[in-house]
Amino acid sequence: MVLKELEVQGFKSFPDKVKITFDRGVTGVVGPNGSGKSNLSDAIRWVLGETSSRQLRSAGKMEDVIFGGTRRRGAMGYASVRLTLDNADHALDLDAAEVTIGRRYYRSGESEYTINGQACRLKDVYELLLDTGIGRDGYSIIGQGRIAEIVAAKGSERREIFEDACGIAKYRYRRTEAEHRLDAAQANLERLRDILAELEGRVAPLAKEAEKARAYLDLAARRKGLEVTLWVENIRAARAAMQQLQRDYETAQAAYERWDSQDKTSQQEAEEIRMQAQRLTVEIERLNGDIRSITAEISGSDSRIAVLENDRDHARQSARTLQDELAQGQTDREAAAAELERQKAAAAEMDRQASALAAEIEALEGQLAQLQSRTDAASARQAELRADLAGATSRETAARVQEAAARAAAGSARGRLPEVRAGAEAEQARLAELQANLADTRKYLDMLAGSERQLANVRAGLALKLANRKKALDAASAAEAELNRTRDAAAQRLAVLQELEKNMEGYQHSVRAVMQAAAGGRLRGVIGPVSSILTVEAGCELAVETALGAAMQNIVVENEAAAKAGIALLRRENAGRATFLPLDTVQPGLFRGELPLSARLASSLVRADARYQNIVSNLLGRIVVVEDIHAAARVAKELHYRNRVVTMDGQVVNAGGSFTGGSVQRSAGLFTRRQEIRELQDKIAGLARDCTAARLRTAQCKSQADAMSAQLTAAEGEERTAADDRVRAEAEGKRLEQAAAQAEQTARQRAAEADALAAEAEKQEQAAAEAAALRASLEARAGQVTAELARLTEGGDSFAARQTQLSEAVAQKRLDQLARQKDAELCRSRVADWEQRLADAGAHQDSLQESIRALQAKDAEIARAIQDVKDETERSRAAVREKEAAIRAAADRRMERQAAETKAQAAARTAAENREEAGREMARLSERKSAAEGEYDQLAAKLWDEYQLTPTDAARCCVAYDSMAALRAQVAEVRSKMRALGSVNVGAVEEYQEVRGRYETLKTQVEDVEESKARLIRMIGELNGQMRDIFSRNFAAINTQFGRIFAELFGGGEASLSLEDESDVLGSGIEIKVSPPGKVIKNLEALSGGERALVAISIYFAILAVNPSPFCILDEIEAALDDANVVRFAQYLRRISGKTQFIVITHRRGTMEAADVLYGVTMQEDGISKLLKLDLDQVDATLVS
Repeated sequence: MVLKELEVQGFKSFPDKVKITFDRGVTGVVGPNGSGKSNLSDAIRWVLGETSSRQLRSAGKMEDVIFGGTRRRGAMGYASVRLTLDNADHALDLDAAEVTIGRRYYRSGESEYTINGQACRLKDVYELLLDTGIGRDGYSIIGQGRIAEIVAAKGSERREIFEDACGIAKYRYRRTEAEHRLDAAQANLERLRDILAELEGRVAPLAKEAEKARAYLDLAARRKGLEVTLWVENIRAARAAMQQLQRDYETAQAAYERWDSQDKTSQQEAEEIRMQAQRLTVEIERLNGDIRSITAEISGSDSRIAVLENDRDHARQSARTLQDELAQGQTDREAAAAELERQKAAAAEMDRQASALAAEIEALEGQLAQLQSRTDAASARQAELRADLAGATSRETAARVQEAAARAAAGSARGRLPEVRAGAEAEQARLAELQANLADTRKYLDMLAGSERQLANVRAGLALKLANRKKALDAASAAEAELNRTRDAAAQRLAVLQELEKNMEGYQHSVRAVMQAAAGGRLRGVIGPVSSILTVEAGCELAVETALGAAMQNIVVENEAAAKAGIALLRRENAGRATFLPLDTVQPGLFRGELPLSARLASSLVRADARYQNIVSNLLGRIVVVEDIHAAARVAKELHYRNRVVTMDGQVVNAGGSFTGGSVQRSAGLFTRRQEIRELQDKIAGLARDCTAARLRTAQCKSQADAMSAQLTAAEGEERTAADDRVRAEAEGKRLEQAAAQAEQTARQRAAEADALAAEAEKQEQAAAEAAALRASLEARAGQVTAELARLTEGGDSFAARQTQLSEAVAQKRLDQLARQKDAELCRSRVADWEQRLADAGAHQDSLQESIRALQAKDAEIARAIQDVKDETERSRAAVREKEAAIRAAADRRMERQAAETKAQAAARTAAENREEAGREMARLSERKSAAEGEYDQLAAKLWDEYQLTPTDAARCCVAYDSMAALRAQVAEVRSKMRALGSVNVGAVEEYQEVRGRYETLKTQVEDVEESKARLIRMIGELNGQMRDIFSRNFAAINTQFGRIFAELFGGGEASLSLEDESDVLGSGIEIKVSPPGKVIKNLEALSGGERALVAISIYFAILAVNPSPFCILDEIEAALDDANVVRFAQYLRRISGKTQFIVITHRRGTMEAADVLYGVTMQEDGISKLLKLDLDQVDATLVS
């Protein structure tokens, strides 16, 4: 087995993961001081299980082995070291060729150990390495400066090293474990003997108590059989009574159901008849509504006829107005036609005159041409001048004609313009009047539309309100009926309960007998049952009833004498048994202990007169009340089951720890019945008030519905009137729209005509001005030419004068011709105007005739509508008469139905009375049945409380008996024998068996422990013998090797090892004796430091010679040697390296030369160690990472 690899990360100065591989032989680790060489040996010691921080050169905290960081690098959170060993020879007890031991430590203090990756304990690592020499306490690791401790230590301190070297560590470990087990066995044995002695003192007395208890239990079992038989007989009697009551109840229930069915049938029949009557009433109301509607329609028809007559008169008046306008239009049309003919004649005359003037102009132009031909011989200048004069004269004449024509046209246009404008203004005024009327009509329509919408909204709102009022009326009627039914049902239930309370139903016969005797004066001093003196807090009735149980019927009396008198009465009348509570003898019951916060005493749930406080306290003062069964179980446990605990729903945890519970009939209790009576009285009073309020609401809703119906009828009439007004207004609006459109068109035509005439007048006036200017210019030119021509031809004055005369005559004729043509065009224009007027007048007449025909048609339509309304009114009156007859018939049928309803209701009342009687009988039987059930439940509960038996189980435990008297006598006899036994420890039988069993068991255990102790003592003796033999043999061998190696290393001298006490081989200290060459040493302190180190090395090598370790880590153990001794040390080390692998940390050259491989440790960065591997065979340096 050799060390193969060391992996370090985060350990001391090695923050980075570093893997170091080791070969056989000698491996040297070198480096300057402080570089971290020794941290490698510390890492190996630490991973092998070292737990002392001092052994690892730390300041006392294991946390110091974790890399603490530098100025440039942060601290690590953990330290991890893994050591891999070659286990090919299976020196370690593991089935693996390699064994890797790992350890990791965190700053939080957590530590992990692993073997081949599996988590393990430190103890597992320690046991794995026993007797290998490489454990934490082995001799395979010699730390820095510790080699001389072997010499300097005391003899007893040296022994540990020699025991490991001699191979007895495994035996010592086994002996230590055996000694620990022996100590534990001794302590256990002493404890068992103490217990056994105690039990021996209890066995004999318990045997006597157990025998007495068995006799008591036999008697108790016999008593149980007898008492159970008594309980079962009582329960059978109670069950028989319950069954008889159940049969009576079922008979009463059948009668109740029969009468109830008959009552329901009668009520159903009455309800059906009432519904028929209501339907008839509804039919009558509907017919009355129809009559009101028809009457309203008749009233509306009369107003509608008046409206139609008014519309007819208005239409006739409009027709007369239109006929007058039509006649006036006809007169105007005839005048226009006459004017048209006159204008046509004038236009023809003007055309004729223009034609005559044209002939005259043509003759004058012929004369002028002849005159011109005679003057052709004149000189060229004259010809030129004459031509110029002729042109100027011609142009001047044309300009004069043009001016005159323009002035004539402008005058004609100016003359017509006022007439056209007046006509346009008249049409515009008529249009404005029509538009104003149309606007008024539209406003009236908008007003009618708004009024109609408002009336429609009012009608819809009134209809909705009427529907709501009817719904409210129906709801109020239904609510009133429901309240009446609820009140009647509550009154019936109250009567039944009051009858039961009066007859004291639910009380035992004995209680009723005593109370009847007290009421009759035969007994004095009787106050009443307990239930009559208590007032229970609301909601707590069931809890108090359960707490009191049968005591609820106990009778409270004034004194002891009254109680005795009551008992005597019951005996005389054979009326049963009762419990009396005299006020002067009953003592209060006190609750002892601390009441839990969630619990209340039952006495705090009731109120009573101060004189009854002792009775209340006696009956309820020790009973605890809680919310539910879970709280009851908890509170009972807290009270150590000394008190009875009752829940609000009637479940019970009895004193002693038994539980009683199940379903409870709500109506079975006396307090519950009284509470229900009070609640029903309050409910009936409230229902009476509610019924009165409901009747008032029904009457109010009916009056509101009638008023709303009348308002709806009036609103519908107003809406119809508004609709008729709207129809008439719409017709008038259409007529006005047509008239306004026609007037607007005419006004636009007149305005356009006036604008055209004004534009034409301005245009002609401008043309006249231009022609006048041209004429003046031409006159001036003609004057100049004439003057020049006169100078040239002074002799031709006559000729010129004639020519001028002719030219002027032609010009005048042309002007006259143009004037006649213009007059003719003006007349033709007037003819077109009058023709247009005639056409417009014809169209207007046609429109008027169409309007007249429409009004006539409307008149006929209105007449027909009036007749239709009259016919409809007559039909409505006939319908009213028919509906009145139907109302009378329906009223007769309703009377018949109401009589039938009265008869059915009488039958229903009879059935209801019989049903109530049957219900009272059922209630009485129910109370009696509930009382019997209560008695049965109490008997069953007592049976359970006493023996934890159900009635069925108890029946199987009954014993045979002759008579009930004999049975009671046997019970009394058994009880007497049980009392004679005195105080009995019932648990003594089981306790004796338990103690006896424990005694036998402990006795067996003592024997087993004593045997185990003997085996341990023998094993320790055997281990001590083996250890002596092995130690003696190996110690002698080490001593021999020590002398030999000492002489070799010192070059002579003597050395030996001896035991300080030869008789104590396993405990004696070890003494070292040495004599270096030439010296006599009596005390090892006389040796120099180098000599002491060499002596220690000699011992170390002697141990390795006897018991070689697989590997050794030597940390500067040769530091104190001189060079010569270092060489001898290195040579010897090299010589024995074939058996042991050495890792040497050194500064000495001689040691380095003996190494096969060197690792150099440096600090290239402050605080961080790095490794450099140097293989001396290949002389190759490699940085290790």
